[in-house]
Amino acid sequence: MNINTTRTDAYGLDKSSLAEIKGDESSDSEQRAVKSFSRKRCIKDKFSAQAKRISNIGSIVPFCCHPMADQTIPERTVSHWATAAGCEAAAARGRVNETYTAEEVAECFRSTIENHIHSLRYDEIALEYHEDDQRDEITGIFVDFILSQEGLVHDRCFIAESSPDKYVAGKTISQARVEEIQSYLKAIFTEQAAEAAKLNRPVLRYSMGNMLVDYLNKKKNMPDVTPRFKFANDFREYKFTYEKLLKGIFPFFQTLLAGRGFFSELSVVFNFAVKFRQELIDSACAPYRSKNMLTISLRNNENNVREHFNRQVMDVVFFGRCDGIVNAMFDGCSFSTVNEAKPAKKLNLKFGEELEYDVKNEFSDTRGRLVNIFSFRLEDKGMIYCGATPYKPDACYGFDNSFTVVPFYDSEKWFELNCTPYHSDDQRAELSFQEVINVIDSMRNDGLIDYSSGHKHVDALSATQGDTGVLLAMESEIQRNPFLLRAFGNNDRILQEDESKWYKTFADYNPDTKLFAVKRLNIIIDRYNKKIDKSDTEKLSQKGNTDPEKKDRLKQFAHFYSQLVHMTTIQWGAGYIGNNISEKYMAMSLLHITGASKVKELSTLEFRFFRCPKTVQEIKLINQFLHAWFHYIHQCRKENVPLQPVPEDIQSCKDYTAEEVQLKTNEYLRKLGLNPEDYRCFWGEVRDIPSVAV
Repeated sequence: MNINTTRTDAYGLDKSSLAEIKGDESSDSEQRAVKSFSRKRCIKDKFSAQAKRISNIGSIVPFCCHPMADQTIPERTVSHWATAAGCEAAAARGRVNETYTAEEVAECFRSTIENHIHSLRYDEIALEYHEDDQRDEITGIFVDFILSQEGLVHDRCFIAESSPDKYVAGKTISQARVEEIQSYLKAIFTEQAAEAAKLNRPVLRYSMGNMLVDYLNKKKNMPDVTPRFKFANDFREYKFTYEKLLKGIFPFFQTLLAGRGFFSELSVVFNFAVKFRQELIDSACAPYRSKNMLTISLRNNENNVREHFNRQVMDVVFFGRCDGIVNAMFDGCSFSTVNEAKPAKKLNLKFGEELEYDVKNEFSDTRGRLVNIFSFRLEDKGMIYCGATPYKPDACYGFDNSFTVVPFYDSEKWFELNCTPYHSDDQRAELSFQEVINVIDSMRNDGLIDYSSGHKHVDALSATQGDTGVLLAMESEIQRNPFLLRAFGNNDRILQEDESKWYKTFADYNPDTKLFAVKRLNIIIDRYNKKIDKSDTEKLSQKGNTDPEKKDRLKQFAHFYSQLVHMTTIQWGAGYIGNNISEKYMAMSLLHITGASKVKELSTLEFRFFRCPKTVQEIKLINQFLHAWFHYIHQCRKENVPLQPVPEDIQSCKDYTAEEVQLKTNEYLRKLGLNPEDYRCFWGEVRDIPSVAV
């Protein structure tokens, strides 16, 4: 992906598209906010100095008149075709060999699209069906998308953009090509209208996703394919067709890249879909909840579709973004350029707890009453009701409002406690945890609950100081040391219940995705190390030092890494056939930094491999480990220590012996400056579980 670098950030996004664009008060068109497009406003630019030239472009495919309002859709279509054909013939007689600038053609295409919408009487042009009409904004995005296909507009996300800097300087387009594009536009709008008339739809709609894909399909002009199978289920017949495949491309693309894909990347997904259209259609079947053929085919993985998808889509997107992401690691960060680097300053991490417990005897008379039981017993310890919290509608409890805990059900299987974010030296938090543990112990003794997971949240800004290189270094550490998943109390759950998939590393990935994840991480590490070798750290820009700017950098990295290296969307959509495994099931999840379909944006790192702490001392030990871990990462970063790649044959945490886990854990704790004996309460539980003979 070739992105103009003069006005782009690490993601390749135009700076002007990331900023709030103010409307022109003198503009004739009404300005409306675009829903789901970062609330950016599309301004219909007027190029008055070029008005005469644009009027000449209009003669290429002029619309001499609009069909009458009382005509039916077929009548309007026939009338439109006849009128346009006559005008085209007249234009052809006076055709000249001429080229046009992007600005000129953009206005021409906008006029063409608006005429089609008006003449065919479209009722709704929106991002998705049944949303508010957004024809001005969608038309602007569609025009830019078309021009980007011709190399006239810089690549970007699907957001409205009014700045003239979006155009590629010096690029022009021929009159013949303009006419060809006009023919594509006429075809897709008239065919959409004719299809609606055939199906007797009372409202004529066009969504942006279908519009984009229909244009690409018309431009590509690929032949249809015939599905080999039909499926019947619950007395209904399912027939997956090329048309249904096309309609699923944009929703799949939006899901795959969490709504942050670029113009060029939609073309990559589209090209894959049409290239493998026969295989995708033939591998689709009815039983899955999803009706999207791309998702179904990736789940089934017939004909190695996943490998083809990773090579022809994910790799292309990854390599297009990788350099910008690595370069951003050296912006606004302070490194030493002398032999003796100063020690990293002491960190003051902010923590958050998710204490989770298995509900025992779900169908007993205590079903649904655990929150009340916990609350009553906690009040007996002196903690009082403090009202609802901003992040949970449930009641919260504490000695005062400065630190509170929130009990609630996480489905019917788990009883969970969340708490106010705190620092490790917070005495009120320590006192509160002591009373919480006492109540939990009493409920365990009564057979109501038992230990489950302990998810530790760490405020991303306090842990990284806004340095995305810290996240990369942390990934290198955790992916190279998967034994840590068993070292902190989850040994039996991983070995007996195969729970490595709940908090996995790349070593626990499916074989057809593991190599791609490891390869991509190592590519980032290699490019990072090369920048250190070239002493690029001496030329830092020192930009972006405010907290919002630091958070933006963290979001950019988290989105890139989660979608293209962790491959969370593929893991969720295709990783486990028949199961909806949550996107955030990683040993260290970055998804809370960006938010995802089922994940709240909290600006935290979530470590999921710690078991639920049994004592306050265990909470403090985990906090101490994380402090030491991040301090070690920051110190290596300041000293420009190269990162270590992940071996391609890295083994799963399940494949280590108990002796290996304990030995490696103790070595790792010493490397961080910690006493392994302090952590025996965790690694001491590591053991081999003999396999049961069948």
